[in-house]
Amino acid sequence: MAELRAAVIGASGMGKHHAKWLARLGCDLAGFAGTSPQSVAATTQTLRELFGFAGTGYVGVEALLAAGPWDIISICSPHQLHHEHFMRVVATGAHIMCEKPLVFDAALPALALLQQGEEMVVAAAQAGIVTAINTQYVAAVEPYRRLLSEAGVAVTAPTEFFMQMESRGGDGGTQFEDIWVDLGPHPLSVLMAFCGPGEMVEGSARCEVSQRRVEAHFDYRPAAGPTCRAHIVCQNRPEGDLVRRLGINGNLVDYQGRNDEQGVYRAFLSYEDRELVAQDFVEASVERFLQAVRGASPRPLATLGDGLANLALQLHLLEIARRV
Repeated sequence: MAELRAAVIGASGMGKHHAKWLARLGCDLAGFAGTSPQSVAATTQTLRELFGFAGTGYVGVEALLAAGPWDIISICSPHQLHHEHFMRVVATGAHIMCEKPLVFDAALPALALLQQGEEMVVAAAQAGIVTAINTQYVAAVEPYRRLLSEAGVAVTAPTEFFMQMESRGGDGGTQFEDIWVDLGPHPLSVLMAFCGPGEMVEGSARCEVSQRRVEAHFDYRPAAGPTCRAHIVCQNRPEGDLVRRLGINGNLVDYQGRNDEQGVYRAFLSYEDRELVAQDFVEASVERFLQAVRGASPRPLATLGDGLANLALQLHLLEIARRV
């Protein structure tokens, strides 16, 4: 099978991990787009050290697209540019993985953002391309179920969901609503993966925002199965150990990413005195996307449509949020 020629828009930050896994999973990672000659030079050096990048850094998206054709492009630019960059790329026929959130711009109302997301979904369908949203924690669902099964715990239909996500939040630390924009898509995607497609029960939601923490409660009604009471905590922790925890019906599992004994970055899930080692979630997300592109899987881990449904929940909670 011929190598897929791949590129990344915005290969610093999270984009460098897209680039790394695209390369390690068999793509020809031949280019990336940056914003200036200085940023392109710095990112080129980072990617060379990370996985031996031997491609070309381009200043600007237009220069990257002009160097096509590309089979795959990952969009990891700032989220307020996702719509613009997606619409440029979709016209080229390349398959697209988009970093979360699907779109977001604090200067635009929720309706306009949802319209942008819908435009992206329609454009992808018309182009006949494979698209994915990188909400990688969906990859935790299968090992979560496996770990509890090994512990003799049956995971029944979810009626209670809890997830706590913490991060450093980048330089200076993410604060207030930006914490939710950054982290909120992850627990929402995991909730939908456990319960299936659904909607928020009207009037059930409350969301409180403080400088370092966002906490949301709401009822989620799936198309099939019981209503699930969701409790989500997203927090910026400038120092100390990060807490990343998820649970269905009170069965809480902790997660952390670290190198295994062979130096391979993996996901470690723990429940009571048991530990399960799984594939890194970003690797799993990129791999499933590539499998869908190559026809080896019917769909990526999370589709663009999943990203749009996620965005609708995220924006609603943001709209009703109260600062405390």
